[in-house]
Amino acid sequence: MRKLFWLTLTISLLGSCKKAIEDKKADIVLDAMTNGQWVVFSFSEGGTDQTAPFAPYVFQFYRDGKVSGFASGTEEKGTWVGDPEALTIQSQFPTSPDPVKKLNALWKITDSSWDYVKAETDANGIKKQLYLKKK
Repeated sequence: MRKLFWLTLTISLLGSCKKAIEDKKADIVLDAMTNGQWVVFSFSEGGTDQTAPFAPYVFQFYRDGKVSGFASGTEEKGTWVGDPEALTIQSQFPTSPDPVKKLNALWKITDSSWDYVKAETDANGIKKQLYLKKK
């Protein structure tokens, strides 16, 4: 009976540790994304540089899953979800015009650090590449 108790306790603790590690990874992603503002350093679509239209925008990510793009006194509102396990970020700006609506996608993170994120997606057979940097 004691062996069953210790086995059950060990399995329970291992499950709790795994959850704690997953929660910590999510917190790290949230901290990295929400501390500071971001600019689109580079954006290409189908191999063509489309960075210039993003020049006036500064993006702020919030812990509650909202994101805002600010430019010339306007605000484009959207949502974002980061998945540290899958290395993806989903962003949606449902009512935004170009160029911001070009960010509507599930982005696969290819490289990242505290002050930059490189990601790519394939939408309708067109490859998009995004390089965000902290301001």
